[in-house]
Amino acid sequence: MNKKVPLYIQAKQYLENEIASMPPHGNQLESEPVLTKKLKMSRGTIRKALTELYREGLISKWRGKGSFGHPAVARLPMRFDVDSNFRLLLEHSGYRVHLTRSAWRETFGTEEMELRIPGARERSYVTFDQDFFADDSLAIHTTVCIDMGFIKVYPEPGEYHDNINKFFLTHCKMKSEHVISWQRAETNPLIASSFGLPPETPLLCWQEVYYNVYDECMGYIKINFNPGIMDLSMLLHFS
Repeated sequence: MNKKVPLYIQAKQYLENEIASMPPHGNQLESEPVLTKKLKMSRGTIRKALTELYREGLISKWRGKGSFGHPAVARLPMRFDVDSNFRLLLEHSGYRVHLTRSAWRETFGTEEMELRIPGARERSYVTFDQDFFADDSLAIHTTVCIDMGFIKVYPEPGEYHDNINKFFLTHCKMKSEHVISWQRAETNPLIASSFGLPPETPLLCWQEVYYNVYDECMGYIKINFNPGIMDLSMLLHFS
């Protein structure tokens, strides 16, 4: 076992592999005492791993019968309800990933931004593009607009490794506390062509607004996904 990886994560990874290979009607997990003995870990460690799997929807608990794994969920690609870090989603799908950032430019808010941020057209923004490449093919194109009033360090162009949360920590006067996202479809001939697709191809587009602890709008991000690479999925529960 890898001593650098917490034991509950090792137990979770073991169970994830077991669940992914389970057939229908053969998906009952071994009991906590059996797993404790088999993996030579404490019952608390096993229970923590099972709790994580339950939270992610990979198992269900049936009172009096035990836990059942869901292989269909375990095999889902690019689950953004579990992790919205696009680099990790691509890496976990087997891609070699690198990211680039353009030089920044000063812009004013657009009419599209005004729909999400009232008053955006009267404010100036530090704007730049970030691209995610998967095996050298453009997978995601993003346009990032950060309110000029929150910038403390201007971003430099080139290859980068930080995610958006780290960007706010290092480049802004305060961190972002939460983000609101909207999903829509649009046609954008220029971006579609950069994805190697016909110009009229409909693209999945996310609009995101980032807020600080005072509920002030710090920034706006528009994200376009290459449908030939990004197979985003999420697990839904019905009440």
